[in-house]
Amino acid sequence: MELVGEDSLKHFAKKFSSARPGLDRWLKLTKAAQWKTFQDVKATFPATDYIPQNQYCFDIGGNNYRLLTAISFQLGVVTVLDFMSHADYDKKKLNTR
Repeated sequence: MELVGEDSLKHFAKKFSSARPGLDRWLKLTKAAQWKTFQDVKATFPATDYIPQNQYCFDIGGNNYRLLTAISFQLGVVTVLDFMSHADYDKKKLNTR
Protein backbone atom coordinates (compact mmCIF):
# COMPACT_ATOMS: atom_id res chain seq x y z
CA MET A 1 0.00 0.00 0.00
CA GLU A 2 1.09 3.55 -0.59
CA LEU A 3 1.23 5.55 2.63
CA VAL A 4 0.38 9.23 3.00
CA GLY A 5 1.48 10.79 6.27
CA GLU A 6 4.53 8.73 7.14
CA ASP A 7 6.14 11.87 8.59
CA SER A 8 3.23 12.06 11.04
CA LEU A 9 4.05 8.55 12.23
CA LYS A 10 7.62 9.60 12.96
CA HIS A 11 6.30 12.56 14.95
CA PHE A 12 3.91 10.30 16.89
CA ALA A 13 6.74 7.83 17.61
CA LYS A 14 8.80 10.65 19.14
CA LYS A 15 5.87 11.91 21.20
CA PHE A 16 4.78 8.43 22.32
CA SER A 17 8.08 6.53 22.55
CA SER A 18 6.46 3.39 23.95
CA ALA A 19 4.39 3.16 20.76
CA ARG A 20 7.44 3.09 18.47
CA PRO A 21 7.75 -0.72 18.12
CA GLY A 22 4.04 -1.03 17.32
CA LEU A 23 4.15 1.84 14.84
CA ASP A 24 7.23 0.37 13.16
CA ARG A 25 5.50 -3.00 12.83
CA TRP A 26 2.30 -1.38 11.47
CA LEU A 27 4.32 0.64 8.96
CA LYS A 28 6.26 -2.39 7.70
CA LEU A 29 3.19 -4.59 7.31
CA THR A 30 1.05 -1.84 5.77
CA LYS A 31 3.62 -0.90 3.14
CA ALA A 32 3.96 -4.56 2.15
CA ALA A 33 0.19 -5.13 2.02
CA GLN A 34 -2.03 -5.16 -1.05
CA TRP A 35 -5.40 -4.69 0.62
CA LYS A 36 -8.47 -4.75 -1.63
CA THR A 37 -11.13 -5.01 1.10
CA PHE A 38 -11.64 -4.44 4.80
CA GLN A 39 -11.43 -8.22 5.23
CA ASP A 40 -7.88 -8.05 3.85
CA VAL A 41 -7.01 -5.45 6.50
CA LYS A 42 -8.53 -7.64 9.21
CA ALA A 43 -6.43 -10.59 8.02
CA THR A 44 -3.30 -8.52 8.70
CA PHE A 45 -4.57 -6.62 11.77
CA PRO A 46 -7.53 -8.52 13.30
CA ALA A 47 -8.37 -5.82 15.89
CA THR A 48 -8.95 -3.12 13.26
CA ASP A 49 -12.28 -1.27 13.47
CA TYR A 50 -14.19 0.42 10.66
CA ILE A 51 -15.39 3.99 11.22
CA PRO A 52 -17.92 5.36 8.70
CA GLN A 53 -16.57 7.35 5.74
CA ASN A 54 -13.77 4.89 4.94
CA GLN A 55 -11.85 5.46 8.13
CA TYR A 56 -10.16 2.67 10.04
CA CYS A 57 -8.82 2.44 13.59
CA PHE A 58 -5.79 0.27 14.36
CA ASP A 59 -4.78 -0.85 17.87
CA ILE A 60 -1.11 -0.05 18.41
CA GLY A 61 1.23 -0.92 21.26
CA GLY A 62 -0.73 -3.64 23.01
CA ASN A 63 -4.04 -1.78 22.81
CA ASN A 64 -2.56 1.34 24.45
CA TYR A 65 -2.82 3.58 21.37
CA ARG A 66 -5.10 4.14 18.40
CA LEU A 67 -4.03 4.98 14.86
CA LEU A 68 -6.79 6.50 12.72
CA THR A 69 -6.47 6.21 8.96
CA ALA A 70 -8.45 6.57 5.77
CA ILE A 71 -8.06 3.82 3.18
CA SER A 72 -8.78 3.97 -0.52
CA PHE A 73 -8.79 0.34 -1.59
CA GLN A 74 -9.27 1.33 -5.25
CA LEU A 75 -6.13 3.49 -5.24
CA GLY A 76 -4.14 1.36 -2.78
CA VAL A 77 -3.55 4.35 -0.49
CA VAL A 78 -3.59 4.55 3.31
CA THR A 79 -3.70 8.07 4.77
CA VAL A 80 -2.67 8.68 8.38
CA LEU A 81 -5.26 10.90 10.08
CA ASP A 82 -4.49 10.85 13.80
CA PHE A 83 -2.73 8.97 16.57
CA MET A 84 -3.77 9.05 20.22
CA SER A 85 -3.84 7.18 23.48
CA HIS A 86 -6.63 4.68 24.04
CA ALA A 87 -8.10 7.01 26.70
CA ASP A 88 -8.20 9.96 24.29
CA TYR A 89 -9.77 7.75 21.63
CA ASP A 90 -12.51 6.68 24.05
CA LYS A 91 -13.30 10.36 24.72
CA LYS A 92 -14.01 10.88 21.00
CA LYS A 93 -16.76 8.23 21.09
CA LEU A 94 -16.35 7.31 17.43
CA ASN A 95 -18.97 4.99 15.96
CA THR A 96 -16.93 1.91 15.05
CA ARG A 97 -17.95 -1.45 13.65
